[in-house]
Amino acid sequence: MINNAVLVGRIGNDPEMRYSQSGTPITKFRLAVTRPRRGDAQEDETDWLNIVCFNKTAEFVAQYLDKGSLVGVEGRIQTRQYEQDGRQVWWTEIVANSVQALESKQEAERRRASHVDRGAAPRQGPQQQGRAPQPAAAAEPDDFEIDESNDPFGDQ
Repeated sequence: MINNAVLVGRIGNDPEMRYSQSGTPITKFRLAVTRPRRGDAQEDETDWLNIVCFNKTAEFVAQYLDKGSLVGVEGRIQTRQYEQDGRQVWWTEIVANSVQALESKQEAERRRASHVDRGAAPRQGPQQQGRAPQPAAAAEPDDFEIDESNDPFGDQ
């Protein structure tokens, strides 16, 4: 069986890094991926995908990437379920094996500068851990934990 996802898109929020109880770095972000328009639609459609990465990949994403970064993500699709308010909720995400920046440092700096020029607050920098948390998606599980012992391939 094959479970492999290869995506190219832009990061939709500043990546959020935390640590598991065992000290493993875990970074989450949302990825905007467009689909070509269908039929009479005037614009492409955008899918917002939940991405989670571990270890060195998590550290790289948290340190060097931010909202708007163009990236390539390779990983696998994973579905979890949990109970919220007495009902079962299913959560699907991409567990990234690798994340690659697809824009040069100069392009990223230009993108950030144009974002600030349009009145947005400047980003505080990748090293700062004191950023205000990003609002979570409505159905996102609160636990942020993925059981590392359930990785059948042992690559996370």
